[in-house]
Amino acid sequence: MTTSDPPENLWEGNLNQAVVEEWTDETTAFDRVRQVVDVTTEPQPVAEIADRARVSPPTARKYLSTMAEDGRVKRIGTDTGSQYMRAPQALAMRRIAAIHREHTKDEIRDSIRELKEERANLTKTHEVGTIDELTLDLEAGDEGWKDVARWRQIEQNLEIAQAALALYGFDPDDSHTATVRTGESTTEQQERGAFGDDASQSSA
Repeated sequence: MTTSDPPENLWEGNLNQAVVEEWTDETTAFDRVRQVVDVTTEPQPVAEIADRARVSPPTARKYLSTMAEDGRVKRIGTDTGSQYMRAPQALAMRRIAAIHREHTKDEIRDSIRELKEERANLTKTHEVGTIDELTLDLEAGDEGWKDVARWRQIEQNLEIAQAALALYGFDPDDSHTATVRTGESTTEQQERGAFGDDASQSSA
């Protein structure tokens, strides 16, 4: 073959379309609606969610209503009808379930202690007692803004870790075991760790 010859067996299909077809072939309508709404952080009408999930609007509405009743989805009434988004508390419960799968009770206590120590170091470094006090002391472009962002992450992670400790023994997903490593938990652990910051705030 010369350099001017066209490559053999060149696939001329649409990659995006092929991915969508594979997705619809391998999932149920309910799974697709659930997956779409799990990454929907802003209220969206049924028709838009149905289009993204490749289902009819009546089918999407039926499943969204069911998930709203279960607390997985938040329903917002508007002048043009109901809109839906991922329920914030559902995300928190999944993070708590991931922590239960990956950590013992003692490990959670250790993590809480480490987070509190890191927060104490920030207060000592900047000689302030709260995040608000630190923000009032900073000028635009100050390096201290990085510590403000980190402090907020610490506070969020502390809330999740303390809730996980309080709920240890209560498994909302019926999956509590320190030895089970699910695909989801492994991915989460690789990306940010069970105590990591929430990186899944993708808006649809």
